[in-house]
Amino acid sequence: MIAILGLSLRTLVRPHGKDAPKILLLILVFAFEPFSIAVMNAENRGFPLKFDYFLYAIDKSLGLSAFWVARLLSEWQRSILFIVYQSLTAAMIAWYGVNLRRRDGRPAGLLVAYLVTFGLGPCLYLIVPACGPRHAFGNVFPAGNPDVPLLPVRLNYWPNAIPSLHVATALLFVFFAGRNRVLGGVAWLYLAATVAATLAFEHYVIDLVVAVPFACFATLVARGKLRPALFRLAVVLLWLLAIRIDTPALIAHPVWLRMLAFATVFSAAFGVRAGQSVIPSRERPAVPEGSQSSAIPSTTGYYSRMPPNTPAI
Repeated sequence: MIAILGLSLRTLVRPHGKDAPKILLLILVFAFEPFSIAVMNAENRGFPLKFDYFLYAIDKSLGLSAFWVARLLSEWQRSILFIVYQSLTAAMIAWYGVNLRRRDGRPAGLLVAYLVTFGLGPCLYLIVPACGPRHAFGNVFPAGNPDVPLLPVRLNYWPNAIPSLHVATALLFVFFAGRNRVLGGVAWLYLAATVAATLAFEHYVIDLVVAVPFACFATLVARGKLRPALFRLAVVLLWLLAIRIDTPALIAHPVWLRMLAFATVFSAAFGVRAGQSVIPSRERPAVPEGSQSSAIPSTTGYYSRMPPNTPAI
């Protein structure tokens, strides 16, 4: 509320400024929480059977589970991570504002990536509806080691586990950090804290694995790279369908499961690196490789339209 009031006052004081109204509009969009709650409640009513036991079994086959990670954390660490987990909306607004202010920022692309992530994400939830270990296992999480059947279970909570939109969004911050080392460091730190926070409270490890190509998909769509974007989306869908249809085969071959998970994250890591270096500045004109005009300004473009006696800068 303080941020909204401050931006509203800034808009009144500087009516010709462009940044404050854009950020204020973004805040108002994210403040429309009743709509998202209604959507998730409808999904919960429509899909009462959840696949949490499937995701739990896959985590065990991966050899790295949310139970194990959460047990490593002390109470004060969990308290800090809970703040990180709850800060996602504020972080999204802040990162959009950073991109608005930076000369090489990509605010429009980031906004498109946000819309793709949170527009398609709830639809993907319905392929493998799951609530997360805290809701599926109650007090057994994280200290216990439950032995559960590989069957859907009726749970009364939102099916918003896989893919993890928290991790996908934190990855977007890395994609849209540009070449600024400070911003890149902040983005990677927030990503690491988000990974720990999701495993401490709401997600399975496999949720995070599937979130990585989903974040790449959203970023490629924002860049207009539709073919590679569809490939990343195909990876996401293959994971979800394999879990939904044939989890027993996945957990029966743990070595192959780990290799597939590693390949999914590793290949997307190259996408993150490429995204940082390839996303162009909104200020820098594109020049074809090998063109001599990269060294000598063109006299038929911008400079030819300048008024007489105007010094070239």
